[in-house]
Amino acid sequence: MTSTAEHQASERNRLRVIFRLRVPDAERDRFLDAYRRIRYQVSQVEGYLGDQLCQSEGDPEDWVITSEWASAAHFHAWERGADHRLLAAPLIACTTERQSSRYLVRLTTTPGAEPDRQLLEVKS
Repeated sequence: MTSTAEHQASERNRLRVIFRLRVPDAERDRFLDAYRRIRYQVSQVEGYLGDQLCQSEGDPEDWVITSEWASAAHFHAWERGADHRLLAAPLIACTTERQSSRYLVRLTTTPGAEPDRQLLEVKS
């Protein structure tokens, strides 16, 4: 079992990748098939923690894939590899626009979590 300090330290190293895509309606089925094939292969990559595929409520051609990685180093190692380009090619072929952003995870809130005392302290 890990301590709270160990958990917070490992959480601070995590990376959230947000990949925003435009997928024309005519490409939706092909896009979803490509995503289904990729997601299981990526789940075997060291440092991969999970992902979500989201579609805009107001614009059905606007999609977002978020993934979380144990560290930026894990993600960048995978991204630089040939496997990344080969896996992503069928998905990318279905899109008209793409934008990728990366964010270091600084704090995660879960249901019932205790307040983080350091964040609640007033700075003098």
